[in-house]
Amino acid sequence: MHRRTLLRGALAAATLPFVPVRSSRASELTQKYSGTTLRVMLGAGGGSWEAYRQSSEQFGKLTGIRFDYTFLPDATAYTKTVLDVTTGTNAFDGYVYTYPWKGELAPYFADLEKLVPTIESAPPLDLDDYPGDVIDAYGRVDGKMIGLPILGDATMMVWNRTQYDKAGLDPAAAPKTWEEVAANGQKLKAAGFAGFGLPGGKGWQVSCMWIILFTKYGGEYFGENYAPQFNSEAALKATKFMVDQLQPLAPAGNLTWDFPEMLDGLTTGTSGQGMMWPGGFGTMLDPKQSKTAADLSFEATPEASLLGGWAVGVNDASPNKEAAALWAAYLASKEVQRDAPAPARISVLGDPEMQKTRIHFAAVLEALSGKLALFPNVPQSSQIITYMYEELNAALGGEKNPEQAMNDLQDSVEEFIAGLDIRK
Repeated sequence: MHRRTLLRGALAAATLPFVPVRSSRASELTQKYSGTTLRVMLGAGGGSWEAYRQSSEQFGKLTGIRFDYTFLPDATAYTKTVLDVTTGTNAFDGYVYTYPWKGELAPYFADLEKLVPTIESAPPLDLDDYPGDVIDAYGRVDGKMIGLPILGDATMMVWNRTQYDKAGLDPAAAPKTWEEVAANGQKLKAAGFAGFGLPGGKGWQVSCMWIILFTKYGGEYFGENYAPQFNSEAALKATKFMVDQLQPLAPAGNLTWDFPEMLDGLTTGTSGQGMMWPGGFGTMLDPKQSKTAADLSFEATPEASLLGGWAVGVNDASPNKEAAALWAAYLASKEVQRDAPAPARISVLGDPEMQKTRIHFAAVLEALSGKLALFPNVPQSSQIITYMYEELNAALGGEKNPEQAMNDLQDSVEEFIAGLDIRK
């Protein structure tokens, strides 16, 4: 199985700078589990994961709990997590995971909505502090809450105000529909700029673009009993929009573009507008790294934002299940999330004082509160993303027409689903 890393832009908030985590609830956390060692799988290491390691260490000082960390690239972490719980190895007490995995993990993870309130001194879950459908998307499977969001992420629309102004567009006005994005792109192109930084390479980002548009047009990945719907009307509309409306606006060479090129296009002024993940904002808005740092504005992508991010869950078979659940509730708590690199809570993202220094928080809250596009939620779903980007690259490059590309995608997904043994 080949799984491209989701953290390369798709869930790229994990690349945001480390922010130290302050002490939290020092007088309230129980010492009941002092001396326990929790074995946890905590992301890929570095970046935001270093922040969560530091907050875990702070938790350990407050509770006497020690940690044995495992850091793995997400492709390896996915395989190891699923095998750990499904084979009964149970080498870990807690895990961070991304929501496309949750269907496979749900039978083996603890129900935190039931467990956490029974644990002495556990921070309140405050589930009404999550915007929109975030808690359900990250954590619920058939009513069971297997995880708590700790790292929120959703796609943003970025535009260059200076280029908008030179093209006769209102630099303060974000495009509200994808048709408006295309129309603005035409004016940017007429003024001598690249109208849209479309990623067209064989990588995750072209699939992300397609998923946003697929959701805009009302698409559903599967019908009854996992019948694929990748050559549906919505799928074809999304593909045609990319081929007919966005590809003509793209900079030369975009058929090899993925996340790094998207980011570079915005920071160099090569692209007058484009889609971006908050994980790129640290570079994008830093004058030392971005020529256009003072020129860029951003809002949630029009009509739907694609959800990325990570949650924390607990192995239901762990002998240290209560201690692990206390740790999970601590990482997701309001106070700890105030210092987290990419929070998902309303009270943090919507805090006017926080927004003064974390200027993207208001836009992230808008994205998480609105209509969300989601990655497919079936086992080994990254294979579907691979099929997507192969076909979309062929369509954008003119090797196939949109109908051929979607029919071939449909056939590939049908064969893939048939081999998963998930149908009734």
